[in-house]
Amino acid sequence: MTAKASSERGFSKPFAIFFLSIAAIGVAVLLFGSNLRRFVREFLMQRVTSSHYEILCPPGALSQGAMKEFAIQREPLFTALDKKLHDVDSNVEIRIIFDPDLRGMPQFDSAQTSVYLVSGTTIRATLNGKNPQLPAAFDAEALLNAAWGKPGNSEIAEWAANWLVGEWRGMEIGMAAAQVEQKLGHKKLASVLGEAPGENIYSEDQDLLGAAWISEIAEFGGADAVRKVYAAKMAHPQIAEVAKALGTTPLELDRKWQLWMYAYLAGMPTMPRESGMPMNMPMAGSRSVTGDR
Repeated sequence: MTAKASSERGFSKPFAIFFLSIAAIGVAVLLFGSNLRRFVREFLMQRVTSSHYEILCPPGALSQGAMKEFAIQREPLFTALDKKLHDVDSNVEIRIIFDPDLRGMPQFDSAQTSVYLVSGTTIRATLNGKNPQLPAAFDAEALLNAAWGKPGNSEIAEWAANWLVGEWRGMEIGMAAAQVEQKLGHKKLASVLGEAPGENIYSEDQDLLGAAWISEIAEFGGADAVRKVYAAKMAHPQIAEVAKALGTTPLELDRKWQLWMYAYLAGMPTMPRESGMPMNMPMAGSRSVTGDR
């Protein structure tokens, strides 16, 4: 009787371990299946490297020559971006994965024609045709991740990436922002950061003004000041938290932003009266400055 019970217990123990192992694998597949499939898919991709880039794509999607050419043409961009950060991470390697199936990822709408995702120093981008395209701001975001670590707020990280590139749609950021302010009137920081109730700014205009604001911070305080704002942990961009990170006041933040934008607006050509877009820009310490610009 005792020998039989011992035998049953000896048999049931490995069976239980086997069952638990299968259950654990099943749970892992359910929870991490998509990541595992993506890991395997990317592991099997063809790849080329240059001094600061590793380029990957599915076999046959691009020729090795096209991939190598893309990597080599990207090197001057890396050099320019890193120089603006005082060469703090000149040895980092940015991985760019071009994948035609990226639109199938659950966080994206399948109708999107172009998808970009930055995770650390890895950039995933859709591949449309045989000519790989990638906005420079994504290299900048990856480089900032390498140089300064994980950002405290994803929106400010995007603005900082555009500041690092220094251009918006081919135009210097300050000039592009001045065009928006000519059209909309001056937007205080509360509006730019999305803290002004009832203020509706198109997301693209807000992103441009946000990048311009980071550019203003860099001009007054240098890259170190930008880094402090970049690292400030915020669920949403907030003037009070930014002021705390920079050791200043919300009023002073708004004053500098206003002066910086006014300097750009002063150099803009006058807008025609028939446009119906008057420029109202009250200056700090005075009642108002009003006129057509």
